[in-house]
Amino acid sequence: MRKALLAGIFPVGIALLVCTLGVLFLSAAGLLYEPNDAAFTVDNSTEVAALDSIVVTEYGVMRVTSEGLERVPDSIALAYLPASDPLMENLSEADAAAVAVGDKLFKANCVQCHTINEVVVGPALKDIHERRPISWLISWIQNSSKMVAAGDAYAVKIYNQYQKQEMPSFALTDAEVTQLVKYIEIESMKSSVVYCSQ
Repeated sequence: MRKALLAGIFPVGIALLVCTLGVLFLSAAGLLYEPNDAAFTVDNSTEVAALDSIVVTEYGVMRVTSEGLERVPDSIALAYLPASDPLMENLSEADAAAVAVGDKLFKANCVQCHTINEVVVGPALKDIHERRPISWLISWIQNSSKMVAAGDAYAVKIYNQYQKQEMPSFALTDAEVTQLVKYIEIESMKSSVVYCSQ
């Protein structure tokens, strides 16, 4: 009888252990975050009136508090954001198309190692269009190893700064790299936009 009882309890215990470890790892990775909607209301209560400002970041909409930034649930944030994106509205049709293509290229080729504002594996790309000319960026994205081997000072600096981690070469055309850089330019501007609450 004891053997049968132990045989039934052991798999259940292992399953509970696996589930507990899974929850622990998901929590540590921030994948189990559930915003507390009760802390915010949209009905013009004192809590909403107390918002100093809303900041749009690549991580979502954040509320500025005396302690720093606090993530605002999307259901609440929509009430404070403009209905359309003013940066995209002011772009020419050609630039808007370039940004759309650049967005797809960024997601397909760059997000594994880069974001706009944060260092991941490689550097943050905010305002890269202001730091380097487009001709340099085209050469770097298409074949960074060649630039490092040729002794380009900035290429060698980046290579050394990021533990001599080589950026892969990308078979992108000059036009595609230009579209990618246009997307990064617009995302760089977006990350600097602050919307103040009413």
